Amino acid sequence: MDDREIVEAIAAGDPAGLAEAYDQHAESLYSYCRWKLQDPATAAGAVQDTYVVAASRVRGLTDPHRLRPWLYAVARNECQLRLVETEVEPGPELEMPGPGEDPEQAELRGLVRTALDGLTPGQREAIELDLRHDLHGADLAAVLGLPRNQAQDLISQARDQLEDELGPLLVARTGRQACPFLDMALDGWDGRMTALTRNRVSRHMDDCDVCANRERAMLRPTVLFGMPPLAAIPAGLGDEVLGLCTDWSPQVLEYRQEVVDGAGAFRADGFPEPVAPPRKRVLALSGVAAAAGVVVALAATGIVTVFALTGSPAPHHTQAAASPSKTATAASTPTYIIAAPKLPTEEAPSTSAPPVTVPAVVATSARPATTKASPKPTVTTKSPSPSATATPTPSVSISLPTGTPTPTVTTTTPTPPVPSTTIVIANPNQ
Repeated sequence: MDDREIVEAIAAGDPAGLAEAYDQHAESLYSYCRWKLQDPATAAGAVQDTYVVAASRVRGLTDPHRLRPWLYAVARNECQLRLVETEVEPGPELEMPGPGEDPEQAELRGLVRTALDGLTPGQREAIELDLRHDLHGADLAAVLGLPRNQAQDLISQARDQLEDELGPLLVARTGRQACPFLDMALDGWDGRMTALTRNRVSRHMDDCDVCANRERAMLRPTVLFGMPPLAAIPAGLGDEVLGLCTDWSPQVLEYRQEVVDGAGAFRADGFPEPVAPPRKRVLALSGVAAAAGVVVALAATGIVTVFALTGSPAPHHTQAAASPSKTATAASTPTYIIAAPKLPTEEAPSTSAPPVTVPAVVATSARPATTKASPKPTVTTKSPSPSATATPTPSVSISLPTGTPTPTVTTTTPTPPVPSTTIVIANPNQ
């Protein structure tokens, strides 16, 4: 039966149609699923559910002659649903060459694998489907769930990169007899593909149609030679698939319905919408951005800001109050500043006059600090310097939201020109 007859038989409920579809396509589908998932049992499960979906949804395929790419598209979605959260690199590891393998062939296998590893995951999948499974043009685009021009760009980029990596070596090893100019360029070559030899052969291929055509003709067999061999389909999988699709027990019916429901949406032409694999867990963007902002702020200003968790005192100003009323206002929102290193506190001079209340001692500079009102208390860090011309270095200041009001001490390092320090003492008796 051809694909159209198979689709008609499956749509009519004839088990022979499903059996024929399995015999014709299951082996290549399993190889693709094994390449994508790596685990044999998981790949077998993907193939099984592909045929479960086919038994129910293939009647919606508007062009029955495209059964093969349709099955690949369904199988790809089944693989995507089985991918774990951690990224899986498609394709099993290459088997180590046997002791009797030619060293030149072993080297070529390694070069092919290195070139394939240099492709993006999407490019590797496009090469796998294009070279190994003969899916091209519209069929390749339908399997990947991409517009045709995007799929063509993807495969073209992959081919170009493989040609750049493998082409000079292939032409150098096999093209000297067909091109005397290449033979002259490689006179005395020892067989090692150095950077100098690669550049020489690449420049020659840019001007030689014979060698350029050889490169394109040899790319496909060379890449296939370097790929791992096709995986053999497990024995007995066909009986399990056909038995599952023809069993009408309640448990099997429930399982089949779950598989069909999980297959996702299908487009008007009958092909499934592509299913994205589960994504990795990532940190919240807001948290990352906040952390990055803190790091940048610290690196740029050298200021450590400590946020109080219990309340938000009023903004602290750089000049002390000079009247009892302003002193009372400042005392209502006390701010405690601990500077590192610790500075000695100023004491009022001893006189015969009544005790003097000292609300604040402020050292002013020629350029007063400017602060913005903020709903959160901030603590600026300043470091005293033994010299008036020294560059200020940051120190740590901590704002405490509660406690007994005490005099507020704020120190800043003057910058040239240096004015004289003014100490303002407010006396309520004045």
